[in-house]
Amino acid sequence: MSIEIIQTGSNNIPRITYDQDEDVLSITGRSIAERPDIIYTPLETWIRSHLERFTTLRIVIFLEYINSGSSKALRDVLRMISSYRAPRYRIRITWLYEEDDEAMHELGEHYRDSAGIKMDVQMVL
Repeated sequence: MSIEIIQTGSNNIPRITYDQDEDVLSITGRSIAERPDIIYTPLETWIRSHLERFTTLRIVIFLEYINSGSSKALRDVLRMISSYRAPRYRIRITWLYEEDDEAMHELGEHYRDSAGIKMDVQMVL
């Protein structure tokens, strides 16, 4: 199993990893950095670099909390991803939220609708 750690994560910064065997980029934890560009600019660079070499990517986002600055930065990354279109690219994005977290459920739907991307919004029991 080969996992690349893109961002180690902390109480305020999400953990971002890429599982090469599964072709899954995971973004988990809390995103409340005062300077979200330190997280999302390198993430955007990583995604662009990946999609220069490969045409598939699965992204799983499971955040327990995200502040407004990080939210805007993540939305910008999702919009950038939307420029990589089928049939050449096969990108699947899944937004996970906990059963009783209505705010994160609504945010996932908002991203899906506003970023112009196909994204599955799923509850985790």
